[in-house]
This record gives sequence, C-alpha cells and structure tokens, in this order.
Amino acid sequence: MGPQSGGVKRRTDGTYLGEIPALRRIIPYLLRTRTGSQVFFPQRIEVDGLLAWLDEVNQGRPREERITLFHVFLTAIARTLRLRPEMNRFVAGRRTYQHNDISISFVVKESMRDEAPESEARLVFTGEETVEEVRRLVDASVRRERSAEPGADDKLVSFFASWPRPVLNLIAHSIRVLDDHNALPAPLRAAIPLYTSVYVVNTGSLGVDAPYHHLYEYGTASVFVAIGRVTPEPVVDEHGDVVARSCVNLVYTLDERASDGFYFARTAEVFRRLVSEPPLLAEPGITVDEIVPVWPPRR
Repeated sequence: MGPQSGGVKRRTDGTYLGEIPALRRIIPYLLRTRTGSQVFFPQRIEVDGLLAWLDEVNQGRPREERITLFHVFLTAIARTLRLRPEMNRFVAGRRTYQHNDISISFVVKESMRDEAPESEARLVFTGEETVEEVRRLVDASVRRERSAEPGADDKLVSFFASWPRPVLNLIAHSIRVLDDHNALPAPLRAAIPLYTSVYVVNTGSLGVDAPYHHLYEYGTASVFVAIGRVTPEPVVDEHGDVVARSCVNLVYTLDERASDGFYFARTAEVFRRLVSEPPLLAEPGITVDEIVPVWPPRR
C-alpha cells in the first residue's frame, strides 16, 4: 500500500502513513483523544555553554538584533524534527499522518502588561536554518503580530467571538467533524495556529518555570514544549563533585499515539546536545549519529 491511498485519507497538511506497525494502527482506537493520550516528559538542560556562546555572538549587535535563548531553542526544535521525523507525526480521524512541513507555533504578547492583547504566530521551517536565519524569521513575525494589522487567526477569532454560544458550539463541532474526515478547508486550517508540528510556550521570558501543559484537541500538534527560566542548580560534575550550573527546565507534552517512548528518548538527547552546544546548529548536514554517537549512553 502506498503512502497515500484512498481519497478520504488525503490531507493538504499531511501524508497518510499506511505502513506503520499494527499496534500503532490500533492505539488511536483505544486512546481516542489527544489529551487522553498525552505523556509528560521533563528535561533539564545545562546552558552555561549556550550563555557563553550568546555573549560572544551578540557582542557589538544592536539590541533589536540580538540572538536570544528563544531563537536557539526554535532552531534546535526545527533541526530536531528534520533529523527525527517520526516526532513530526499526528493522528487525525484515528489515522496517522506525517506533517508535510516543519512548523512551530507560539504566543506573541503585544507588551508585558496584564491587559495587553496576545496573538499566535506559526512559522514554517526547513530544519536546516541557522540561528541567525531563525532570528530574522521570528523577529519579522513578532513585528507583524504586534502591528496594528490583525493576522488571519486574529480576524477569525474576532469574526466568531460575538456569535451566540449555540452557534459557536455548532461551529466547533463542525470543525472537528470536518477535520476527522479530512474535509476542513485548507484556508481555515492555515488560519488556525493549532495546526502545527510543535506548539511552544516560553514561560522563562516571564521569569517562571515551565508548566506541565496539556495538548490541544483541535489542530495537529502532537508535541507541546514549555521552556522555563534560566536558574542555577546543583549538578554532579564529571569528577563526582556537586557544583552550581546554569540550567533550563523544559516540559514536553507528547501524544503517545504519534510516536513511541524509545524514539523520543533519543530525540530528547539530540535536542539537548543541539541546545547545549549551539555551534552544532551551524552544520545543516550533521547527522543523528554525529550528535549522539552512542545510544543508549554508557553508564
């Protein structure tokens, strides 16, 4: 059976995976919702090397052009999805699909005030971008979202927000049914940032730790990444001594129907290496075996 067989299985945002193991085909019938299938995976990453690298690359840069932790994390997420494509899958209508692109969505707040409005941005990557290229993409997107002109998602929300509750319930139900049958119009899907590979929230920018966040039932994001603040934490070094290191705690929320835990374990190690050693991100042709040459790691 080919990768796309049967019109009802065809989507504009994903390729149907017909030849996956039998157990993975059955799981979506046993675990019918994304939130009912979510698994939380916390990870601590030492970032002293990353912080030193940021100090070096930002020397002499104007403030508005500085590379931040968020730029590095987005670059590493996109690169990881290119190197570990099974993490870029989603389940719709009890079928498993491979995303046709690598996309990351995140919230943009107009300003750091309680009453400031917020919107959502969705960026598409190749997975080969440098950190500088991602910085340009992110900064341009943030400027657009903070401009006076509302984006497609903002217009969609504003259009429906004032409708009566019964109508909104009907619309939400219709979106889910149409999506399950791969009949949701592509322009509507493109206007909803929840149709994405990964959803990211950077709570570290607010000075707080990463939350254990749920997945969204609507959309196609099988991975949610919460990024916490940089804090000094006790770490046992290579000599067995307890020392203070700068660390970032992350929490991944995963749809276990889309991929298995063994595959994610190595994926998390690939991501950790890319973040803690950002010069690796300057090598678009680098392979998983070069990043994590020994797996599982020796103890």
